[in-house]
Amino acid sequence: MNISNLNIGIIHSLIGKNDGVSIVIDQTVNSMVNDMGVELGNIFFLAAHSSPRFNAETNDIFWHKNEIHKNIIRIFCKQAPEDLDKLIDDKAHEAKEIIAKWVRKHSIDLIIAHNTSHPYNFITAVGLGYFIEELRDKGMVWPKVLAWWHDSYFEREQFKNPNPVIQKYLKYLPGTETDGIVFINKSQIDIAKKLFRSLHYPKIDKFFDTRAILIPNTSSIDWNWTENDWNANKLVAPLQDNYNDAFLHDTGLESEIKKLGCTIDNTVILLQHTRIVPRKRIDIAIDFAFLLEKKFAKNGSHKCVAVLVSGHSGDEQTDYKNQLKKHFEDAKLANPNAKVVLIFGENCILSHRDIIVDKKYYNFYEIPSIVASLGGIGTYFSEIEGFGNNLLEMISFGLPVVINKYDIFKSDIEQYGFTFPSVEKCTLDEQVVDKTYALLSDLKLRNQVVKHNLEILEKNLSHQIISDKLKPLIMDMFTRILNIDQ
Repeated sequence: MNISNLNIGIIHSLIGKNDGVSIVIDQTVNSMVNDMGVELGNIFFLAAHSSPRFNAETNDIFWHKNEIHKNIIRIFCKQAPEDLDKLIDDKAHEAKEIIAKWVRKHSIDLIIAHNTSHPYNFITAVGLGYFIEELRDKGMVWPKVLAWWHDSYFEREQFKNPNPVIQKYLKYLPGTETDGIVFINKSQIDIAKKLFRSLHYPKIDKFFDTRAILIPNTSSIDWNWTENDWNANKLVAPLQDNYNDAFLHDTGLESEIKKLGCTIDNTVILLQHTRIVPRKRIDIAIDFAFLLEKKFAKNGSHKCVAVLVSGHSGDEQTDYKNQLKKHFEDAKLANPNAKVVLIFGENCILSHRDIIVDKKYYNFYEIPSIVASLGGIGTYFSEIEGFGNNLLEMISFGLPVVINKYDIFKSDIEQYGFTFPSVEKCTLDEQVVDKTYALLSDLKLRNQVVKHNLEILEKNLSHQIISDKLKPLIMDMFTRILNIDQ
């Protein structure tokens, strides 16, 4: 079988945006085109929202923040209203018909469905499940379906006790009619096995031996890092072009530090390169900034410390951004002389460079490069992560990162030997402040840590992993019959 002849359809709420799933989708598309011989014109997208691209179709039914999904998340573990069952069924049938029309229109052979194990894509998952279930009941084995498991209701405390109506539909998240699953961390495999057993799937051992693979988040290194003198006593970082020259001005960072009597030259930037959601624990990054500012002041440096948040707010239906603003104001009241600022850059950061009505927008992907060139560091105090996409992005652009050792970091990433100042259980201490201060004060030390982390990233988590693992799985899905165990 020649994979390059397949028409491949990709489904997700967002395509080409700044969220981790969109990033993985684009990495996967590049891998299929560059390493697996698939023509870009043979790849089709179905989403709620998409950046401009070929073969993309959109419909609000797949939007993870439309009214039906907001209602599902809100009452997931609460008593279900009388009309919930009918509402889910009606919307899922609507999604099913849209998917069916899309598949017929483009003669799609393989559907790659991203994050259909997560409640935020509930209607998408159930609609796809209806579609595939209907085909299989008719004896039709085409198209094949590959579920890309980024996250799930099993992995979030807030979804621990679903109500009976929700439980009725969970068999479709992502469902046992899939022909293969990609996981992004080790713990998800055991979770999925438990799910399949609860649904009395008859081919569990064979399925997980031959149709389930682990593809961690990966990252390319998009600058000439190997050509630098890493032993020099000067900052080694990606070169910047003039498009990003006004970034600090446009985000408001320049004006805020100026109010404190500071300039960029005596400011340390802490980049929080994530979305603004509670599990990212951006409040810890704020607390860390105040501790770091005290450390500089104690040593006579008197630096200004700026927390720059590059991701967008509004996901997961929380008012977390306002909570962070209050947390910052409370910290300022407790530390009235501290030169610390908090900047949210979302109003001028997109998934791509653009100029709209004379306003310049910056590429989310490039922000770590900008901060690295200014001698800053990254903060990544997340409590929960599927793997660590944004962490790898920061590493790839030569940015040292201070982290909280979340569970998946300890089980899947720590083994590689990256060097990070770190804490456990989001508990800041003097040691992590001292280690971070050393990275910001000693350029030779910083360069050696950055070089060490880049070498590990290139060796262990490059994009080549995607095609190396994905191609054999797709081949098995189309060429090998899955026999029932026993």
